[in-house]
Amino acid sequence: MHNQRPSSKKTWIWMAIIVIVALIAYFLFFSGAPSSSSQSLLQTGSGSDAVGTQVLGLLNQIQALQIDASLFQSQAYRSLQDYSVAIPPQNVGRNNPFAPIPGFTAPTPSGH
Repeated sequence: MHNQRPSSKKTWIWMAIIVIVALIAYFLFFSGAPSSSSQSLLQTGSGSDAVGTQVLGLLNQIQALQIDASLFQSQAYRSLQDYSVAIPPQNVGRNNPFAPIPGFTAPTPSGH
C-alpha cells in the first residue's frame, strides 16, 4: 500500500462530500413531481401574472430563511487560518503581440 499525504486524503474526503451534496441537491430540486410554483405557473399560463406570482413565492421563501450566525462565534471557526498567498504583479508581455519580433526574421513562403 502506498503512503498518501494527509492533505491528499483530506482533498479526496472534501471532493466526496461535495459530490454527495451535489447529488442530494440534484435529486431534491430536479426529480419527482413538479413543485407548487411550477404547477401554478403551468396553470396560470406564461404571462406576466404567472411570473409575478412565482417571484412573490420565491421572495417569501427567501424571507423565511433563518441563518444561525452563532457559527461565526464558535471556537472552531475562529481557529481557521488563511493560507492564501499574495501573488505579486507580473509583466504582461508585449504591447502588440502581432508586431515583428526584433532580431527575428520569419521564413518567407516558397512559391510552388
